[in-house]
Amino acid sequence: MKKTYLILGLSLLILLPGFVFAAGPIGITITPLKYIIEANPGESFRKEVTVINPNDFVLNVRPEFQDFKVTGENEIQWVPNDVENPYKMTDWIYINTGTISLKPRGEAKLPFTIVVPQKARVGGHYAAIFFTAVMETEGNVGSVPRVGALIILNVAGDVKKTGEFVKFSSPLLVGSGPVDFKFTFLNTGTTHYEGGGQVVLRNIFGQKTVLASEKKFFYPDIKRDIVAQWDKKYPVGLYLVRANINDGIGTQFTKTRILLALPLKIFLPALALLAILVFGWRMFKRKFKIVRSG
Repeated sequence: MKKTYLILGLSLLILLPGFVFAAGPIGITITPLKYIIEANPGESFRKEVTVINPNDFVLNVRPEFQDFKVTGENEIQWVPNDVENPYKMTDWIYINTGTISLKPRGEAKLPFTIVVPQKARVGGHYAAIFFTAVMETEGNVGSVPRVGALIILNVAGDVKKTGEFVKFSSPLLVGSGPVDFKFTFLNTGTTHYEGGGQVVLRNIFGQKTVLASEKKFFYPDIKRDIVAQWDKKYPVGLYLVRANINDGIGTQFTKTRILLALPLKIFLPALALLAILVFGWRMFKRKFKIVRSG
């Protein structure tokens, strides 16, 4: 019987070698992951990207560029070259697009040049540089690995960096932390800018707590949400909440809310204990008469 199982096992190894000797996932790493550039019309820039092979085998990769825009859902959408795109930039980028062979655990530095046309549209332009693995065999199962870095470029000129504080979301009643405060901000300008918000909480005694939100890029005509978090586990009190956020030219917008922090996990047991003590005291007074001496 054991001999039969041994023969069956060897047969499976012969018939299904792909499952036994399956290759692991292929990785690609690049640095930096983002380029932020301020440019004038007619100006050129020379940049460098480093591509790294974290695998234990030789890896061939090929660089390429693609334009992108940010959608209303705050997602990056890749834009084909033949589609009308006011933020287009790939025609300005020059790089050797030949295949690069990377040794195991090796890396390569690849220069590229950005030439801004003299008549370039003022404002934001967005593209990404990718490195895609070149697969030597056909019929590979799964997706071909690809990794990219964003290029965020602003062409100087008569640009607008205005914004609108659309909404501030703050809970009215909280029982425990952390507490999230959400800003919804719309970039009404013609180019991108980085921004963040601030939440100031002041209780009825005048004590103040200041919270800084995360920072994000605001892209033209796009709303984005950013969050500030109060990580106090059991906040207590009545607070005036003031939210501040600036647009790209420094104009400050403010919204206020009221917040009541009442940790029920603490207060309810305390109230229950107090009710028991009061009830017990009343029962004690009914059954026993307290006589004062003297």
